[in-house]
Amino acid sequence: MLWNRGKRLFGDRYTIERKLGEGGIGITYLAKNQQGQLRVIKTLKEEILNHPIWKAQQTKLRQDFRDEAVRLAVCRHPHIVQIENIFDEHNIPCIVMEYIEGEDLGHYLLRHNKLPESEALLYIKQIAQAVIVIHQKGLLHRDIKPRNIMLRSGKQEAVLIDFGIARDFIPNVVQKHTVYRTPGFAPPEQYETEAARGEYIDVYGLAATLYSLLTGAVPTTAEDRGHNILLQEPKQLNPYISNNVNQAIMGGMALEPENRPQSVREWLNLFESDIEEDYSLVPPTRIIQPPPTTIVSSTPQSSPPVIGRTHYWQCLHTLKGHASMVHAVAMSPDGKIFASGSSDNTVKLWQLKDRKLLRKLGGWFAGHSSMIHSLAFSPSGEIIASASWDETIKLWLVSSGKEIRTLTGHSNGVNAVSFSRDGQLLASSSGDCTIKLWLVSSGKILRTLTGHSDSVWSVTLSPDGALLASGSSDYTIKLWQVNTGQEIRTLTGHSFFVNTVAFSPTGELLASGSSDYTIKLWQVNTGQEIRTLTGHSDSVWSVAFSPDGELLASASWDRSIKIWQVRTGKELATLGGHTNYVRAIAFSPDGQTLVSGSDDDTIKIWQRI
Repeated sequence: MLWNRGKRLFGDRYTIERKLGEGGIGITYLAKNQQGQLRVIKTLKEEILNHPIWKAQQTKLRQDFRDEAVRLAVCRHPHIVQIENIFDEHNIPCIVMEYIEGEDLGHYLLRHNKLPESEALLYIKQIAQAVIVIHQKGLLHRDIKPRNIMLRSGKQEAVLIDFGIARDFIPNVVQKHTVYRTPGFAPPEQYETEAARGEYIDVYGLAATLYSLLTGAVPTTAEDRGHNILLQEPKQLNPYISNNVNQAIMGGMALEPENRPQSVREWLNLFESDIEEDYSLVPPTRIIQPPPTTIVSSTPQSSPPVIGRTHYWQCLHTLKGHASMVHAVAMSPDGKIFASGSSDNTVKLWQLKDRKLLRKLGGWFAGHSSMIHSLAFSPSGEIIASASWDETIKLWLVSSGKEIRTLTGHSNGVNAVSFSRDGQLLASSSGDCTIKLWLVSSGKILRTLTGHSDSVWSVTLSPDGALLASGSSDYTIKLWQVNTGQEIRTLTGHSFFVNTVAFSPTGELLASGSSDYTIKLWQVNTGQEIRTLTGHSDSVWSVAFSPDGELLASASWDRSIKIWQVRTGKELATLGGHTNYVRAIAFSPDGQTLVSGSDDDTIKIWQRI
């Protein structure tokens, strides 16, 4: 039975728009959720469930289908398709996923024949980072190929999809897996029902996909290679491929598993010499800004109005130093340096005045093994904390770049970190739905706060250190008492994920940014919503108060930064120039400079003029 346009599912939470496509046993639909956002609903064909051949296996079919949803749900990464919901509609299981507007790499390759090496490497490294997360969850994707990689429309951003044959694995242990393979992209061990399983299976898929992107050809199948039909080196088909990349592809596609790199990280290391760091300055970017705004302050009627200054901001510098998306920025307390964290797994420290790179923390061989999602300087400026999706937090000495210690205890990626005013405590939030308070001096967990029902994206400690605020994918914000760990209240009002929270400098206000495209201001002592700021056209990912508390900056996936007047909620300026999601923003201590990080791999420095 096909669902037609207008069909409502799951208690009217989703409305069908149209059918997208179908395969052997599954069918996908485009739908809208209650917020009017497009989603993909994947389900099983009713005729398959009722077919005489499959009827006896109905229960297993449904369970395998739900298992795919669960496997996908625990793998959160910008380059993995995200799941929103799992439900049954009249006993037919359904998976709700984000809708990725764009095309798959297979179709993209057909239009372009072959890709430049730099572009192909960009996509492969993005997907490789996603696969590392999958492996950390004890899963193998087993079907990496161009058709299972989506490119977001208008962006150089690849997303891994289709977890239909993903399976649990224990490294190097012989396991029984259903034989499924895409010829040319599957290693020989995927042709066997029982074989040792390891990350090297997906290494083969990544290498074969890169082969195809650079040559426009499907590699010789593992089965044919086993019958002495040679695999041509990619450089023979495309002489412009560099030697390192050619060798990395052939190494990743070695027929014997022991001859391949044993992990995706090991395979990525083969490209290290091909990553060039560019610290060049891009000319100032034009800003998008409303007409000059005059701010009239409240004064007695007998006095003339006081005209406030207009709010013009200009992008003075663009720094290109990371090899991938910039997810975090943080300003030191003295404003002399700032830090940036990226999905290239590194933290970089920069001088604000002359934009020089001071040092890099971590890398392919050391430091974090997954993307950096949040950074925080200690109040003294001597320590910087980095939160990563490798499920750890690292503390570093700013002066030397030396790692002090690694904090472990979260069971999912760490999304945010925040220091207390005295620098003795560090708060962290995670995809494991918890918040942890750590003693900085020893690295021990003081307490774990539980109460959120989904990933906790943001955490911040109040200026006086008495309160903690957290924002979650469960659409709520919670306020906690730090010394007891008790939940004080839950703030509700957002209609989608709460991605970011920030206290005002006095601690009287709390700002929150959400995937419902809005920012809300809350009275901390009452939990009352003061106002909602609207104007962004996509998820709000970061908010920051100016040091004097008069301004609020917001960074959004609509590629812009907005400056708001806190007292009135009025939008004062929109800063445009980033060419992809803006993930992070930070004010300088004097409030005259903003630093932003984006998925376009750049950092921008904005000056108030």
